[in-house]
Amino acid sequence: MFKDLIIKKANSKELEKDDFYSIINYLMTNGIDKNIVEIFLALNSFGMSRREVLYLTLAMRDSGRVLSFNQPIIEKHSTGGVGDASSVALIPLLASLGYKVIKNTSKSFVFTNGSTDRFGSIPNFSVNLDDDMIKEALNVTNACVLSHNGDICPADRILYDLREKYGLEDDMNLLAASIASKKLASGAKVVLVDVKYGVASLIGTYRNALKLAKLLRYIFNACGVCSVIVVTNTAQTFGGGIGNAVEVEDALDVLHGKHCMLRNVVTRYALEIIKKLDRNLKDNDLIELINVSLDYGNAYNRFLDIVREQHGDAKVIDENKLFNPKKSVNFVAKRDGYVGAIDSLTLGELTRRLCVESHDNDIGATIHVKIGDFVHAGDKILTFYYKDDKDLTDNIKALEGCVRLTDVKIPHVKPIRKIYR
Repeated sequence: MFKDLIIKKANSKELEKDDFYSIINYLMTNGIDKNIVEIFLALNSFGMSRREVLYLTLAMRDSGRVLSFNQPIIEKHSTGGVGDASSVALIPLLASLGYKVIKNTSKSFVFTNGSTDRFGSIPNFSVNLDDDMIKEALNVTNACVLSHNGDICPADRILYDLREKYGLEDDMNLLAASIASKKLASGAKVVLVDVKYGVASLIGTYRNALKLAKLLRYIFNACGVCSVIVVTNTAQTFGGGIGNAVEVEDALDVLHGKHCMLRNVVTRYALEIIKKLDRNLKDNDLIELINVSLDYGNAYNRFLDIVREQHGDAKVIDENKLFNPKKSVNFVAKRDGYVGAIDSLTLGELTRRLCVESHDNDIGATIHVKIGDFVHAGDKILTFYYKDDKDLTDNIKALEGCVRLTDVKIPHVKPIRKIYR
């Protein structure tokens, strides 16, 4: 079916825009078959130019319905990392300041949680919204969280399965098309993408993170979309929590005015996004607006509004009953020392597996320290939340090694490494 295109790629020639529309149209009609596998393996083997990635992105965007609005819409995306609840706090913060925000998300199938998983820990919260419901949510609360598993960018969901089955998860070109197509299908005019790198992310190296960031910036610029691409380090989590409900608790702490690393990241994200929309506002004025919203409950109240509008149980949140783990155990430092490394990947993989097996959103962990912190023997460094005693006994050795101490004083890790505006 696509032999001529494969030969073209083998001869180092670019495919045309129509070629990619033909590929995606075939995909939507026939699903993943031998022809589709062959062409995407060829694209992976022979590589793609930036223009080809753009063409693939547009074809994927147009595989389903494309939302359109008569006002600027903000979108935020993360490439996936353990323990990052920044979207949960950022969405209501921006909405409380009068900006329109859509979070187009999906469930995660790897060791990282997606926003659908986090919001899914809120009882009855619905991410399945039609066009009228989306517009109503934006009118009422300035925000909505929706899943793209339906008819918004459906090609991406099929290609996700192909990438996972054939080992193409680390193809930066296909990943860029996946991210950008969903954002463009959401009708976004301002997009912030958090490109994470490190062992607790889907992108292993800083070099690949920079490559993806530059490619995304090119695609969004070509489509007339303002973008901020942030490259972040997953050596440690933004918040303390790992797990669906406990990560929402991290975000709620920020919305209640807590000062912490997660708040600093959310504030920086909000600052970068707002400057794209209101270029005349000064940084100090913006930071003051952000702090007022967080410290005086405006962003928190807007979060409750968003939950109610999407049929979630806001009472559970307001009465502090969202996170109710069955059992918990604290791990303490066995000696004095500096925190040298945190194995959030092990914690993420363990938490996700146990959550899936038990259908319990309260399973997870809280890391009480950051890299570079000094701890004394007996200080609490990690809390593990579990359902059955077997969950603890089977994994206790791995849990004991997740926070590693050193005698050497090391610097604290900055979460944000680089920003492309």
